This record gives sequence, C-alpha cells and structure tokens, in this order.
Amino acid sequence: MTSTLPEKLASLLGSHSVVPANRLEEYAIDGMVPAAVVQPTSREVIAEVLRWATAEKLAVAPRGGGTQMSLGNTPSKLDLVLDLSKYNHLIDYQPADLTATVEAGITLANLQRELAQGGNLASLEAPMAEQATIGGILAANSNGPLRHSYGPARDWLIGISVVGPEGGETKAGGKVVKNVTGYDLNKLYTGSLGTLGVIVEATFKLAPFPTDSGALVAVFPSIQTAFESARNLLAQVYAPQGVHVVNAVTADKLELPVSIPNDGAGIIAFSFGRSRAVQRRLEQSSTLLQERKCSRVERMDARSGGDLLRRLTDLGWSAGTTPQLDLKISVPPSALTKAINWHQDSYIGPPGMLADAGFGSMRLFWWDEDALPVSGAIETIARLRVIARGSGGSVVVEHCPLTAKGQVDVWGIPSVEVELMRRIKHTFDPMGTLNPGRSMGRL
Repeated sequence: MTSTLPEKLASLLGSHSVVPANRLEEYAIDGMVPAAVVQPTSREVIAEVLRWATAEKLAVAPRGGGTQMSLGNTPSKLDLVLDLSKYNHLIDYQPADLTATVEAGITLANLQRELAQGGNLASLEAPMAEQATIGGILAANSNGPLRHSYGPARDWLIGISVVGPEGGETKAGGKVVKNVTGYDLNKLYTGSLGTLGVIVEATFKLAPFPTDSGALVAVFPSIQTAFESARNLLAQVYAPQGVHVVNAVTADKLELPVSIPNDGAGIIAFSFGRSRAVQRRLEQSSTLLQERKCSRVERMDARSGGDLLRRLTDLGWSAGTTPQLDLKISVPPSALTKAINWHQDSYIGPPGMLADAGFGSMRLFWWDEDALPVSGAIETIARLRVIARGSGGSVVVEHCPLTAKGQVDVWGIPSVEVELMRRIKHTFDPMGTLNPGRSMGRL
C-alpha cells in the first residue's frame, strides 16, 4: 500500500512534527491546500526536510506566522508547507553590545519583550507583531509607519543563516556590528519571499529603548494641503519619526480621534525618544501645522499613540481591515506629491489612501467587495503601473481577488531584471523546490 506524504514525513521526522490532516486548510495559499505541513524545532530537521523534499521533487513553501501569505503570485505547485513557528528561541543577546541573535520562528512581539528587559529594541516593524516571525518579516521585507526613521529591516540585519533546498547551510555577516564581507547576502535574502532559501537565524544591531512616545493627528481641508504640510514638517529639525497622510476612508478604518471630512485629509505623526524631547517635538509640530491652516490638532499620549501606531501598522492585514484590493505604490519622495492624485485614475471608485510622506510610498485600499469588478481591478492595476513607471516607480499588489490575481503579476510587469532573477533562482534553487511561481515573472 502506497504511503501518503504525511505518513512518509511522520516516518522520517516523527508524528509530533507533522500537522494533522484536519488542519491543512489553515495553511492554504491562494486557495491551494498543501498535502502536508511539518513543524521542525531544529535547523537539522529543517535541513533534513528540505534535502528530502528536493530529492522527491516536492514544492515547499516556508512559513512563519502566516500574516502576509497573500504576498506573491499564486504558487505554480504546492506540496509541503514548512512551518517554522516552533523554531523560536532567542539565541544570544548582548545588551551592552546592542546585538541579538534569534531563531527565525520567534515572533516580533516576543523578541521585543525579551530585548526590553535589557533596555533595547529591534528597529523592526511588521503587521500583526504577536504572530509575525522574524524569518517571515525578513523574507517579506516587512516595514511599518516608522520606516522613514528606522529604514528597512535589512539595514539592521548584520548576520544571517539560511538553509538551501538541498539542506546546505549558508552564513553571512556575523555577530558584531562592523563586518568585512563580500557580496551582501543579507540583502539578497531579505525580500526574497523564501524562494532562494529558508532563513533559520538572524543577528541584528539594536537601539536603546525610548523612554517616552507620543503622536498627533491634524485635520486639513484637502489631501494636497495635508501632504504639502507633512513634507514641510519633515524638513524641520524637530521632525517626528514618522509622518503619514490619510483620507477620510482610511481615517474611518483607523478610528482616529478626530473626524476627517470626505474631501479632506489627516496627518498622523509619531515621536519617540526622551520625554522632554518628545513633548517639545510634538508641541513644535502642532504649532507648525496650525500655522499651515489645519482646522484641528489632537495630541495623543504614549498609550493612545501606541495603540494608533499598532492599528496603522496592522492596517490591511488585521481582521476587519483586510481589503479586497490593496496596491502599494513606491516612487521617489519628490514624486509623491504628484502620486497622491493617481487614485483618481481608478476604474473602481475612490479608495482609502495612506501615504508615507517621508519614504515615498503610498497604499490604496478598496474595501467594498460589491464595488470591485474583476475587470475594473485589472484595469486599475495596469493604469497605475503605467503612471508609476513614468515617475520611476512601481506598483505591487498586496491583496487582490483570486480571479484577478491569476491575470496579473503582483510584483509588476516583468522587465530586464527578471532574467537576472531567473539566473539567481536557478543558481540557488535549480530544482525549483522553494515557493515556485511566487516571485516576479512567476519564477
């Protein structure tokens, strides 16, 4: 009698490492249900699974907390999910040296709690921090509302260990902040969505934990005036660490403490640091925004500001805010003033808008399922991509109806870069074991 895939894996690893069949649908990707799911607790088991899967010509999808599984194209094949959530320890923490090394399955929230005991934090952001794992954050290149100040996750990554599809382990960087290395594999693996290897360990440089924080929300009569004021605020020496512009639709989802008129917009700003500096920065920011004719400014303390920061970080990923369609537009910061009006070229009605005034990115959300015809979604994606390319930008589809997703490349129109990526994929994963079809060009 022929054994099933879960039975073969149970024989190889032990039944305790194999997820029961009645839970497989929890691990579906774009409606595709894997034949088996394993939960390794050591890198040796991770290597063994990958080595065996490659020999058996199986397609493997690495998974952390599963918070951003909508990212990427639909898999061309899915046999096995490698759930790393139980590989989740803090390996090494040196508070005085401001470094920490972790297993890939530790959640961001648990890591921050561990680091806070030594007075530090990891300058990382990701939606659903209680579930999002460090490996998944790096693989998806997650970021959040403070990216203008923090920078991307890869800027804080100083060492990484990755297991390849044939079970071999690659290490790059180290456990000290200053490293002399060759090609920067940290940056290669960050954002690769698990298509080149499975991240098993990461080392980060840390930052001191801030003693205070706060936020403010300001109301403006139009998106244009709000964005111009936000850019002006960021040019000041007392600029907050994160400044964002939202329209009324997005403001409602965020449950802001002020009302935004339908044709108006709001500025949300966050400040962190020592208490006196934070309060002074918020006071000066409020004064500037009032001088620029905002109709109202609401100050928020550390607790209420922290709650708003969490809601903003989770927007589009948490229950109740997951949209039918979500597009992330990235352009040079100088082009974002023009980009905030691009949503008027939508074929499917006005979206919610969230613009990072400092980093040059904007997200557009369509939450109304009844007002989202598939043809309109596809036409809107194509139209905005044409406009974005004209300004040196790009459009990534973060959420999309499955019927539309099969007709677009969520990463963008394939370009000359695809051939380079194809060669990299073939070098690192010649058998196409890892997340086949999910990268740009459906590699």
